[in-house]
Amino acid sequence: MAKPSSGSGAPQAVVKKPHSLMGFSQVLSGWSSFVYVVLLAHAAYYAYDIRLFAVRNYGRIIHEFDPWFNFRATQYLEANGAERFFKWFDYMVWYPLGRPVGTTIYPGMQFTAVYIYRAAQALLGPEKAMSLNDVCVFMPAWFGVVATLLVGMLAYECSGSAQAGVAASLVMAVIPSHIMRAIAGGFDNESVAITAMVLTFYLWTRSVRNKGSWPFGILAGLAYFYMVATWGGFVFVLNLVAVHAFVLVVTGKYTHGLHKSYTLFYIIGTVLAIQVPIVNLTPLKSMEQLSALLVFAGMQVWAFMEYRIEAKKAKTFAEKWQVRIPIITAAAMAGVAVIIALIPTGYFGPLSTRVRGLFIKHTRTGNPLVDSVAEHQPANSDAYWHYLHYACYYAPFGFLFSFVRGTPGALFVVIYSAVSYYFSSKMNRLIILMGPIASVASGIAIGYASEWCLDQVDMFFSDFLNIQLPPLTRRAAAALKEKEEAAKSAAAASTTPAAATTNTPGKGKRSKDSASTSSKESGDAMSTLEETIGKPLRGVYNSPIAKIIRIVAAVAFVVQTYTYTREFFSFSYSFAEQTSQPQIVFKGQLRDGRTITVNDYVESYEWLRDNTPEDARIMAWWDYGYQITGIANRTSVADGNTWNLEHIALIGRALTSSEKKAHKIVRHLADYVLVWAGGGGDDLAKSPHIARIGTSVYHDICPNDPLCRGFGFYDQQRTPTPSMAASLLYKMVMHNHAPDVTVDDTLFKEVYSSKYGKVRIFKVLKVSKKSKKWVADPANRKCDRPGSWYCPGQYPPDLPGPPETFRQLNYDEANKD
Repeated sequence: MAKPSSGSGAPQAVVKKPHSLMGFSQVLSGWSSFVYVVLLAHAAYYAYDIRLFAVRNYGRIIHEFDPWFNFRATQYLEANGAERFFKWFDYMVWYPLGRPVGTTIYPGMQFTAVYIYRAAQALLGPEKAMSLNDVCVFMPAWFGVVATLLVGMLAYECSGSAQAGVAASLVMAVIPSHIMRAIAGGFDNESVAITAMVLTFYLWTRSVRNKGSWPFGILAGLAYFYMVATWGGFVFVLNLVAVHAFVLVVTGKYTHGLHKSYTLFYIIGTVLAIQVPIVNLTPLKSMEQLSALLVFAGMQVWAFMEYRIEAKKAKTFAEKWQVRIPIITAAAMAGVAVIIALIPTGYFGPLSTRVRGLFIKHTRTGNPLVDSVAEHQPANSDAYWHYLHYACYYAPFGFLFSFVRGTPGALFVVIYSAVSYYFSSKMNRLIILMGPIASVASGIAIGYASEWCLDQVDMFFSDFLNIQLPPLTRRAAAALKEKEEAAKSAAAASTTPAAATTNTPGKGKRSKDSASTSSKESGDAMSTLEETIGKPLRGVYNSPIAKIIRIVAAVAFVVQTYTYTREFFSFSYSFAEQTSQPQIVFKGQLRDGRTITVNDYVESYEWLRDNTPEDARIMAWWDYGYQITGIANRTSVADGNTWNLEHIALIGRALTSSEKKAHKIVRHLADYVLVWAGGGGDDLAKSPHIARIGTSVYHDICPNDPLCRGFGFYDQQRTPTPSMAASLLYKMVMHNHAPDVTVDDTLFKEVYSSKYGKVRIFKVLKVSKKSKKWVADPANRKCDRPGSWYCPGQYPPDLPGPPETFRQLNYDEANKD
């Protein structure tokens, strides 16, 4: 029986309280933390494991083209030190011009590799430590793990959800858009730079979390410097942070902490960035980076305005703007005056060709060299699915959740998502920038949805099983805390003596009445909205039928996400295995079904190394230059740096010309000519680009035909057009492999053909010894000053250099012809 209440004999109804498991809350809290740690450990494992296919299948070998340059530069840095590295003028590349290396690259990755190598040598000893080659091979996988964990931290910072952070890490661990530039052996700048970028973003968002977190702006500036030293994509990072700071100001989220954070970030980052030789003063002069400078200047003006507003004790909107308008006007006039004064001096640098290509109406830059690179083409829906997969489904929801949440961190997700999507849609290569934010947004969507599902678990136990679970989510914990505080307040109110709560006459009562009236007036609108919309919606949401629907939806979400996760991981592992082909070594299948390893490219470069003089010069299309110097250790005529279109056009002219005409060029530049053959992506497949690049400088290659349609093939059987059939390129690739096709043996002699016919090497006869000797003489180099290390080479007198300008290609006009 219920116990009668005091003062009344009426029995009270028995209230059946739910069974409570709140005693297990500490255990559950510790268990959830343990689960998070385990899941993060799994994310780190997957991030490492998925990037090792190349090592398992082909061994510890550097991949592709650019990584061979990076590895060679790392070798030079380790052997010669930083001072000589930054004064290294390499005459084994871009013959006869050469190239300053240390001052024309982003050296952060090379320095990182050398530091890791030397640290391992010091800790483990020379015998046990990894070789420099192995360090460079594994670095992309190591940094992939770090990037995975940093993405989780960024997602947590931007969402406040631990579940979101864990989910984001699991997505980032295997997302193809990051894997494509971060596999073992792919010793390329992006493999390190993406990690530096995410670190910068995390520290920046952490610095604007609240008014007191601004010291993290110092760390953000240091991380940004590492990003600058590693990759030219630092411009994206700088501008994104600037845009985020600007948006926070215009959306009313300005604080003194934001001012301090951005000021520290910009000053520290810029001062350190200009120490990188290739960057120099561009942060203060380049049109691509001036937006950050403008935001910095605007932030100082705004901070001064806020100081004046506080000093004048302006309270109303009108009073504040009376202070702001004169300051803004003066600052704007001063800024315009400075810009007008600097423009005639040529102080501001132009936008680069590639950046212009992100904004111009048509999708190409007009530079045939840049446009010939496949990854510079615009992305399409297939590309997004290929590189993001199921993140395409989840990320938009994370974007929307962040937009609604509206905190500084959440707005960063919104801005990063929008900007990276725009730029990646213009250039396929930039999909790599979407890997981290797609993971973050997907993690937020999955994390918030997971919390909602746990809330349904809590509701199921409490409402259907009459069991009170400890709080499983942030919302549940907050609701429980609010409920407990409300109960305490009610209990305190019930025990307060009536006299203590009675208003005394006079000032106190008038004050309370005034406050009550003010509160009532200010809350009328919200109360009306709550009564007309809020309560009915909550009533529907908490109805018995809705609760059942919510439970079913939660189960469906968990099942579907589990299915998608398995498919996503399967797709990503398959993608990683395919992407992990080193290209210079690959597996093939013979007609009898046997699988073989084709090592033609490496063996060809090794043949050059072992069978040609040390001063031999090798002409090939620019794609292969890095491998020629990196593996064969021989001088190349051009390589993947592509800094000199006119010089590459000279090679294009030689390859597309008839043998005799070509020989007049080649004999002054090279001792050997190397071509890729055997079908697939051989030099004949590249021939349209070779001709197009050549004719952009030498217009007689394809007269009145800027797209060089007449230089190619009539059909799939590679029936050549007359100009193709007469070219040196066709003769060398098809030498003795097509009827009546041979190289003139008085000009060129075949000296090597690889096992599977992928590479052919021809010795140049009647080489101009005079030109070779002239180029080798240091007296014929053009130093910028006496005794300087910066001394570019020159073309020999018997070989006039190419014109210094190329014809900008208008594809729309060319396609009309």
